[in-house]
Amino acid sequence: MNRHEPALAPAPAAPTADLWRPFADKYAANWAKEPLVVPGAPGPGLDAAGAHRLLVAAATAPEPTTTRLAVADGVLRAPGPLLPSRDDRSAADYAARLAASGRMPDGGWLLTARHALHLDFSLWSRVRDAVTGLWLHIGLPPLPVTAELAVGTRHRTVEDPRERSDAAGFTWVLDGSLTLRVRPEHTGTEYALRASRGDLVHWPAGSTHLEDRTRLCTTLRLSVPARSASALPYVGEVLGDILRRHPLPADDQATVPHPAPAAPDGRLTPTPRCTAPARRCMTALSGDEPERVLSLRWAALRSAAGLLPAPPPRPGVPLVPGRRLRRTAEILRTRPETGPPLWAANGHAAPVTTPAAHRVLDHLATTPRTTVTALAEAGDLHPDTPQLHTLLTELYRVRALEAES
Repeated sequence: MNRHEPALAPAPAAPTADLWRPFADKYAANWAKEPLVVPGAPGPGLDAAGAHRLLVAAATAPEPTTTRLAVADGVLRAPGPLLPSRDDRSAADYAARLAASGRMPDGGWLLTARHALHLDFSLWSRVRDAVTGLWLHIGLPPLPVTAELAVGTRHRTVEDPRERSDAAGFTWVLDGSLTLRVRPEHTGTEYALRASRGDLVHWPAGSTHLEDRTRLCTTLRLSVPARSASALPYVGEVLGDILRRHPLPADDQATVPHPAPAAPDGRLTPTPRCTAPARRCMTALSGDEPERVLSLRWAALRSAAGLLPAPPPRPGVPLVPGRRLRRTAEILRTRPETGPPLWAANGHAAPVTTPAAHRVLDHLATTPRTTVTALAEAGDLHPDTPQLHTLLTELYRVRALEAES
C-alpha cells in the first residue's frame, strides 16, 4: 500500500527558550557536574498559588499520585483531615490550620505530592512549555521526569544512607526560602546552598541532599533520570505489559511436586511455572513489539517534554460537519523503524494507519483554524466517515483541538 508519510520537521522552539539563554551561557556546562543555585532563574510556569491548588487536588487523588505528610519523627500513616482541603485558600491558611490543630508535635511538617501536575491540564501545560525551553539547551530527558510538589515549615529532612538517586534534581523555590546540603558521590564534598523565591537549585545524579525549611516554603522539584540503569524499570514495565496481553494458558495449580522430580542422573530441572514465562519473555524480546511500544511511549514522552503521567483525555463532543475547529497544541509526527507512523500531542500518542489520516494531519499542521468539512475534503473523505470522526475525537480528547461554536 502506498503510504503518505510527511517529512519530519524539528519541533518549533518554545516561547521560553530565549529566557533560558543566560542560564545556558553561564551554567549549562556545569549543570550535570556540581550543585549550584541559579538566582532569578526562569520560572517553571507554576506559582505558589497553583502549587497549592494541585496539593489540594492531590490530597484525594488516586494513584499514581502519592501524598505524604511528614513530621519530625516520621511520616504520618493516615493524615486524613490534616491534608489540605478546598477550605484552605492558600498554603498560609493550611499552615495556620495545622498549627491550630495541636497535632504537630513541634509545629514542623512537610507535605509532598508526587505525580500531581497531571491533575490540572492548564497548570501541567504551563510547566511543560516552561521546561521545554530548558531542555532545548541541556537536552530532552529520554525517560519520564518525576515532578514533586512540597510545602512545609520548621522541617528538616533526615538523611538515609541507602538512598542515592540516579536522577539529577532541579528544584524551583516558588515561595519562601530553604537551605540545602548536597553531597555528590563523585566529589565527597558537601555543598551548603541557600535558595529563595525565584531561585533554581540543581544537583547532579548520584547526590544525596537534605532540605531545611525554617519558615513556610513551597517548591517544585523535577527528578530527571540520568543513568542507563534508570531505563531498566521502564523497559521492564513495557515488557510486562506485552506479556500480560499474551497470557499463558490458565494454570490453577498452586504448588509443584515435592520433592522435585529429578533426572536419572540426579539433575533437577526447573519447573515449567518458571521456564514457560522465561521462554515467553525471550520470544517477546526477539520480536518487534517491544520496539513498537517503546516508540509509541517515546512519541508521547516527547510531546509531554518528559512530564508523564499526562492529564487524562477529556470526554468527547459531537463533531458534526461544518463544526469549526482550532488546533491548540503541536501534533508531533514520527516514523519508527517498525510499525506505522505515529502522532502525539500533550503526552498521548497513537498510530497513523491510513493515507487519509496523514492528509488530515497535514492540513491541521498548516491550517490551525479549520472545519470538520474542510478536514474531510483534505483527507478525501465524507464528512460523516467514522474514520475521520475517530481521529478528530482522539485529537479533541487529548486537547490538541478545540471545538468552537
